Amino acid sequence: MTLRVPAGRDLSVDFARALCLPVVVLLHALQLGVGGEPVSAFNALADFRPLAWATWPLMIMPVFFFCGGFAALGQWRRMRGEGATASTYVRSRTLRLAQPVVLVMPGVGAVLAIMAVGGVDGTFLEQLAHRLAEPLWFIAVYIGVSAVVPSMAALHDRAPLRTLTALAAGAAVIDLLSRAGGLPVAALNWGFVWLFAQQLGFLLRDGWFERATRWLLVGFAAASYAAMGMLVGFAGYSFDMLTNLNPPTLCILLLSLGQVSLFALLQPSIRRAMAVPLVVRVVFVLGVFGMVIYVWHTVAMAAVVGIQLALGLPFPPVLSPSWWATRPVWILAIAAFVAVACLLVPRLEKLWPSASKRPLPLVLSAFWAAVAMVGVGVVLLGGYLPAAIGLIGWALVTVAVAALLAGGARSRVTSAGEPDIERVGV
Repeated sequence: MTLRVPAGRDLSVDFARALCLPVVVLLHALQLGVGGEPVSAFNALADFRPLAWATWPLMIMPVFFFCGGFAALGQWRRMRGEGATASTYVRSRTLRLAQPVVLVMPGVGAVLAIMAVGGVDGTFLEQLAHRLAEPLWFIAVYIGVSAVVPSMAALHDRAPLRTLTALAAGAAVIDLLSRAGGLPVAALNWGFVWLFAQQLGFLLRDGWFERATRWLLVGFAAASYAAMGMLVGFAGYSFDMLTNLNPPTLCILLLSLGQVSLFALLQPSIRRAMAVPLVVRVVFVLGVFGMVIYVWHTVAMAAVVGIQLALGLPFPPVLSPSWWATRPVWILAIAAFVAVACLLVPRLEKLWPSASKRPLPLVLSAFWAAVAMVGVGVVLLGGYLPAAIGLIGWALVTVAVAALLAGGARSRVTSAGEPDIERVGV
C-alpha cells in the first residue's frame, strides 16, 4: 500500500502525536485500580512515587497541544485562503471533536448498565464511572482552545511573542492569586496554559524554532526544566506533573516550552525516521484511528473490569508483584477491545448525516461549541453516574452536534464562501 503525503505536510508532527497517544492510553490503563473489600475503584498509581518523577519526561499532554496548534494554524490558513469564515472553522473543529463523544458516552453507559443488571455494587459503579470520565478533560479543553484558533491566529500574526508573553503572564497571575491569595481562580489556567501551548505550535508552524540555533533551543529546554525545579523546590509546587495538570499550573506551561524546544532539536532526526515506510504506516494508522483510540479506551477499560467481575477473577493488591505481573495481560485485553473499536466505530460514524452547507453566524458556532464543551464538562465533573448526570451531559453534546450539522437558516451558498465541513485529524 502506497501512502500519499499531502504537499507541505510535516510528518514529524504526526510522529510526535502518534508516539504520545499510546503513552497516554497506557497511563490511564495503569491508573485504573480496582480492588479491596468491598471492591472500589481508585487511582492505582496515586502513591507510586517513581511515577511522580517520571512525569517530568513522560507527562506529554503539552505535545498534543503544540502539535495541535501547528496543525490548526495550517488548516485555518488554508480554509481562509479558500474563502471560508471563522464560523466554518469553529463549526468543523467542534464537530470533529464532539461527534465521537456522542457515541462513546452511551458506550460507557451500556457497559455500566450491564454491570448494574449483573448485580455489581452501586457505590463501586459510581466510583468507576468517575474514573472513566476523567480522560474527557482533554476533549472539553480542546474544543475550547480550537474554537478560538481564528482569534488567536490573528493575534499571532500581529504580535506572536507579545501574545505568548501575555498568556504566560496571565498564567502566572492566576497561580499567584490562587496559591498565595487563596482565590478560587485556578481553573482559569485551563485557558491560559493550554492556549500558551497552542501558540507555541503556531510559532513552530511558522518556523521560529527551526530558525533558532541548537544552543538556543538547548537553553530554552534547560531553563524551562530549571525553572520547574525552582517552583517545586522553593514555591511549593508539586513535583508530580500529573498533580500540576489539574488545574494546570506554571509548571505545565514551562513543561510545554521545554518539550517544544526538545522536539525542535529532534525534528531533523524525526524527519529522517519518517522516510522509513514502516514508520510512516504506523504513524498513519495511529493518526487515522487516534480519536477512536482516545475516547474508546475508556469503554475498553470498563468492559475488561466487567469481564473480570463476571468471571470472578481476582484483583491483586495494586503495586504488588502480582499486580505488576498481571498488567501486561490487563493492557493487552484493553488493546484488543480498542482494536475492535477501531474496526467498528468508523463504520458507525459514517452513518452521521453530512453537515449542511447552510452557514452559521460565528456567534452561533461559538455558542454550540460552548454547549458541547459544557456537556463534556458535566460528565467530567459529575461522572457518568448518577445516570441523570450522564444523560444531561450527553444531551447537551448531542444537541450541540445536531445544531452544528443542521447549520443556519436558508442562505445563498457558494463553494468558495462555505466549503463542505471537513473531517480532519485532532
